[in-house]
Amino acid sequence: MAKVVTKLFRDLGEAKTAVDGLKAKGYKPEEVVVVASAERSKELGGDVKPMSDPDKLQAMGVPEATVDYYKYVIPAGGIVIGVQAEESRLAEAQEILRGVEACECGERACDTSPGFGAAGRMSATNPLDATMSGDFRKF
Repeated sequence: MAKVVTKLFRDLGEAKTAVDGLKAKGYKPEEVVVVASAERSKELGGDVKPMSDPDKLQAMGVPEATVDYYKYVIPAGGIVIGVQAEESRLAEAQEILRGVEACECGERACDTSPGFGAAGRMSATNPLDATMSGDFRKF
């Protein structure tokens, strides 16, 4: 019986890298599931047919709480890449999806907050251990 693994990408380049990696390992276009807004789907292109309704993921076996989160982030530009395949191939697919490295934009990774990169350790941002300064709401 086919099952599904998914991963959320915020960057278009990372999503393309994931799809290319899956194709390189022999996953067929009908096994690769892409859920994105109409705009992001056009940008993604390729022979994988994206869908815009994350509710279809729940029918494939993705937990409801995860689908609810995807509904929130997809309109904001998120791209969900999934693989629906036999259980014996899911571990490999999950490894490919997790192995995509974050793109670099200048001096920091695209998906990380600049505040965490500047903190030497977590206690530097913990009000119990150290005094906080600055406006953290913008991160």
